Amino acid sequence: MRSRTRRYIWLLSLFALLVAVLAAGCSSTQRIDLSLDGAGTAAVQIRLSPFLVSYLQDLAATVSGTAPSKDQPVFDLAALREAFARYPDLTLLDAATPSIDTLTLTIRFSDASRLLSGVSGGGFINFSRNGAERTLSIRLDREAVGQLLQLTPLSGSVAGNILLPPKDAAMSEKEYASYLAWALEDYTTGKNVEQTITDSSLDVAISVAGTLVSVSGGRRSGNSAQFSIPVVRLLTLQKPVIYSLTFR
Repeated sequence: MRSRTRRYIWLLSLFALLVAVLAAGCSSTQRIDLSLDGAGTAAVQIRLSPFLVSYLQDLAATVSGTAPSKDQPVFDLAALREAFARYPDLTLLDAATPSIDTLTLTIRFSDASRLLSGVSGGGFINFSRNGAERTLSIRLDREAVGQLLQLTPLSGSVAGNILLPPKDAAMSEKEYASYLAWALEDYTTGKNVEQTITDSSLDVAISVAGTLVSVSGGRRSGNSAQFSIPVVRLLTLQKPVIYSLTFR
């Protein structure tokens, strides 16, 4: 039972880590520093909404057969370190949980062109060189989200089956927000859940070494590119979106 419980806490930890990309009900800020050779660091902070914390704690208790507890951890730092160790191009420099609902990470990557290279079909991140110029581009669609799921045991899990949109059916942003509000109705009022889900977004700031030349799909702020996408829109994309920046 103990190993089963730990395995599920591991699943929840990875699920919560990716929830900023793959689910709603959280706030996420990510700051990336990118060098000319494609290496860099990423600082990530994820804060889960109270209703999502309660939901994940109850789900862990149900699967493990233990009594629900408000002290049940959502993030397992040891399991996260084990997961990162499987990807040689990623180094987890620091991981901390200042509170039960918050995770902070500092990650170093050796080559942006090889990010997630170990994931089947992981070609949605591209870093290219053209003379003195460097271009980072990210292509997002439903297939890319599916590729990200390969990083965790979430795909096919109880949590994934309940919280993620169905793979075989198109769902609008409004339909998905309403569905999540229904799935989580026992943890808060539907209106509160739906508003939180609608307001959730993935916000990324990328600072470059050198001179920022252009930004597509976001906005420029000094020598950094700012990108933002509502999480519900990301999960229900019917057409791909591309974000890119060029610097030298």
